[in-house]
Amino acid sequence: MIKRVTIHGDSFAEPQWENRHPTWYGRLKDRWPETVNYGESGSGPMYSFKKFYESLFNYNYEDLIIFIMSGGSRIDFNIKEARKEERHQWNNKVMLDVTGDPYIGDDLQSKSKYDDWMKINKDKARFAVDTFHDETVYGNWKYESLLYTVSRIQKCKIFVWHLEMENSYIQTSLNDDHFYAHDEGLADAVENEYVEEERLHEDFSLSHDLHYKVNHLTEANHEVMYKQITGFIDGSEIPKFLKNVYRGMYNKDEFIYD
Repeated sequence: MIKRVTIHGDSFAEPQWENRHPTWYGRLKDRWPETVNYGESGSGPMYSFKKFYESLFNYNYEDLIIFIMSGGSRIDFNIKEARKEERHQWNNKVMLDVTGDPYIGDDLQSKSKYDDWMKINKDKARFAVDTFHDETVYGNWKYESLLYTVSRIQKCKIFVWHLEMENSYIQTSLNDDHFYAHDEGLADAVENEYVEEERLHEDFSLSHDLHYKVNHLTEANHEVMYKQITGFIDGSEIPKFLKNVYRGMYNKDEFIYD
């Protein structure tokens, strides 16, 4: 019987908006009070697994571990000059400046301090990125394999969401009573919950609703995420994400002017 729940992940799990409406992780805590959520916006699997390693040998049949496998390109540089609350923003900004990848976010506030650090350390950062290139591309393959192995040896239950299913090697091929990887990527779930005419709109961008949808998803899909996990634990149906249920905050019909 499950007594403890541990959550690892990025902004899909971070509890900063928990008071806006019921969340999937909040519902889990209601059912299992010993729920710990390590989700942090902007973090990547390298950071998440550092936390995971700390307790790995303590897990047993009473534990449920939930992992959101986010972008492998999010290297955890652990820059001491960065404030704790900006740690992941600094890491992602380094990757953006070194690789030029437009899909890496940049919401850094203390840019002048960061710029001073980069003047000194950019070459070192580039060397680290080049050295760990294959880890950023294929790292999630090894991470998910470790999770599966832990579920065998420690006899705990592990539930995995991938940001994008193409980043998974295992996919759903090893799903059983102890290990479950969901077959829908979270990035697709976010996009598909918009109504079709909104997704096809010329100005459509997922970034418009970044600060409006809790953990990027509607309340209805938070409920779905909760039921996906409890379905795995209880041996009941595991539902699919809802589609075409959200119109979007920037649609002209959604705005009310005073």
